[in-house]
Amino acid sequence: ARALDLIYDVGEAWRGERLVAPFAFAILKDRAELAAERRAVRYEVPPYFRAVPDAPARVREQADTLTAQLDAVYEAYAAYRRAALAGDAPGALRDSIRYEGLRGFSRLRATPIAWRRLMDDRARRDPTLRAPGTPAPDGPPLGPGLLALAERAALGLAARGALDVSLDSVLTDVLTVRSEDDRTDRLQRKSVVEGLDGAYTEAARTFAAGFPDDPDAAALGEAFFRVVYAPSLAYMAEATEAEWAGHARRISPTRGVVRAGEPIVERGQRITPDVRRRLASLDAARAGAGAGRSLARTLAGQALLVLCTYGLFFLYLYLLRRSIFDSTRRLLAIVLIFAGVTGLYALAVRLASIEMLAVPVAVAAILLTVLYDSRVGVFGTLTLALLGGHLLRYDLAFAFVTLFGGTLVVFSVRDVKNRGQFFLSAALLFAAYAAALVAGYLVEHLSFERLVEDLTSAAVHAALVLFAYPLLWIFERAFGLTTDLTLLELSGTDRPLLRELQAEAPGTFSHVVAVASLAEACAGAIGANALLARVGALYHDIGKMAQPGYFVENQQRGENPHDALTPDLSADVIANHVSAGLALAEQHRLPEPVRHFIATHHGTTRIEFFYRKALDAAGPDGPPVDEAAFRYPGPRPDTRETAILMLADGTEAASRSLDDPSPQRIAHLVETLVEARRADGQLDRSDLTFYDLARIKETLVARLVGQHHARVKYPELPPMPASLPPSNGAPDPRNEAARGPIGDPARRAGA
Repeated sequence: ARALDLIYDVGEAWRGERLVAPFAFAILKDRAELAAERRAVRYEVPPYFRAVPDAPARVREQADTLTAQLDAVYEAYAAYRRAALAGDAPGALRDSIRYEGLRGFSRLRATPIAWRRLMDDRARRDPTLRAPGTPAPDGPPLGPGLLALAERAALGLAARGALDVSLDSVLTDVLTVRSEDDRTDRLQRKSVVEGLDGAYTEAARTFAAGFPDDPDAAALGEAFFRVVYAPSLAYMAEATEAEWAGHARRISPTRGVVRAGEPIVERGQRITPDVRRRLASLDAARAGAGAGRSLARTLAGQALLVLCTYGLFFLYLYLLRRSIFDSTRRLLAIVLIFAGVTGLYALAVRLASIEMLAVPVAVAAILLTVLYDSRVGVFGTLTLALLGGHLLRYDLAFAFVTLFGGTLVVFSVRDVKNRGQFFLSAALLFAAYAAALVAGYLVEHLSFERLVEDLTSAAVHAALVLFAYPLLWIFERAFGLTTDLTLLELSGTDRPLLRELQAEAPGTFSHVVAVASLAEACAGAIGANALLARVGALYHDIGKMAQPGYFVENQQRGENPHDALTPDLSADVIANHVSAGLALAEQHRLPEPVRHFIATHHGTTRIEFFYRKALDAAGPDGPPVDEAAFRYPGPRPDTRETAILMLADGTEAASRSLDDPSPQRIAHLVETLVEARRADGQLDRSDLTFYDLARIKETLVARLVGQHHARVKYPELPPMPASLPPSNGAPDPRNEAARGPIGDPARRAGA
């Protein structure tokens, strides 16, 4: 029924061929019409009331109870007055409290002023409280007189027929009175009985007529009536509802029959309410046994459609995105995203309160794009759009609107940099939906009300896009995925781990910042993930914090700690920074892609300086040197980004050792190092092409030349007089100049 509401709208033109009834079927009544007929039962079937034969006795019993309560209240009041006249303050206080308590316990609900008047009237007739020589008032006592009048009014209504509900709640002209004595029912006209509201109104009129000059007494008499009133007809809710339900079930849900071969709608014909009802009836008949299609057959067809739709997407992953398909965690995340949208589709098709256009397909598109990439996001959006169109019986309009809006959202987050982009995506989604829906409104001549409903659903859909950010956080933590948002958080040099690196190994920190700039530029030049390359470069050397002094960039002028070590021990110290970095990364919970840069940034390259030093120490006649002991543990880079880091790391470190970093020497250095890494097989698994390598070399040369640009040569300072020592304890600049640059090749080994 929900799908029919979306397909067959009154006023639209029928776009299909001429439709003829394939078999005879009954015309279903409109839901609103059927509901109105069932509601009409309450106006036609009289409600049930139970006769209360002891109603008069209950009136008298309640009057007696009230009389006893008034006597008790007056007795406390009189005691209070006597104690007050006798000057017994404690006794007066005690009796006053008792009076207030009994008054609150009484069934009579009157104002304190009315109670005071009632008690004072009785006290003036009490000889023990009346002042000597003061005559008793004339006329009957106020309380007993009002109670007697209220009792007579209640007995008169009970004899006539008094209800315990409002007369307006009885929607029929008669009501059914059931006698509990003989279990018989009789019809009673509504006009001869009185409802609860009418009884109170009639009592108010009676007392107003009896006390025309004393409205307070009239109000007190009405309060007496409410206490003693007892209905003689009690409403039987359960029996009445059962009777109404039985009559409602007997109302036929159909009206008329369409015979086999009878035309239902012509091509291009405007759909009227009658045609709409016939189309809905035919659809219902086809879903039942009338068309001979079993439920199993229908479900099998739907399952096949879903299988084909999802099968196309997962075939794309298998053939073109094998790394995602082979990862259980990454594939499970996609399955959960699809399952969530599919479940909401199922609810929207079956529940009138949920619109299909409000199902947050765009949230799924954002998740797939940020967690994976824009290609997976677009293909996933296409899959979900087609699935929604299938559920709405090949509704091309829904599929197009969903695909159009979802694809624009994918483009808006393909390079997400901050949370504010989600607000932009929400606005873009609503604009896309609005454009497509207005186009459909103009082409299909839809009703303006339908357009407003669809735009409202689109607004709800756009608002739900803002929930994509917390969902991304959940998916990242649950499945160990790393998004650009996480990488952005790690890219700041104020992160605790990088601050620690700056404090413990300032030279290494400067090195990784420079390498990060090179890697980011190279990745951007070949279309790789520049942000991932930058973050991986920032953290690739954190293991050097374990022994910073063994690496040349952190060494001060003076002793080199490698001078006291054998070549193989020095090689172990140098290579150990990889495993130490991995341990630190795990301790600080760095994402797996970032840890992969730490493990692969040297690949299985040879620690050349100490290897050759070992060869020199062994000599031509000495024992052979084990080359494997002088290689990094690996593995070799297996992505474009990790391969870029290897090249950027090596060229940046080597460029620091150039005495004359001219553009020609830098270009030769880059060419030599890149060719050495390629010849050593370090780049075989990285998917880099020769064109990529050419672009990387161009970028490295350009950036390194910029870093080592020529500076203005200042004139030499005049020599300092030998007789004057440096002031403030500063070192002698002549001695500093004499030292020259660090020339010990062992200092460059740690780079």
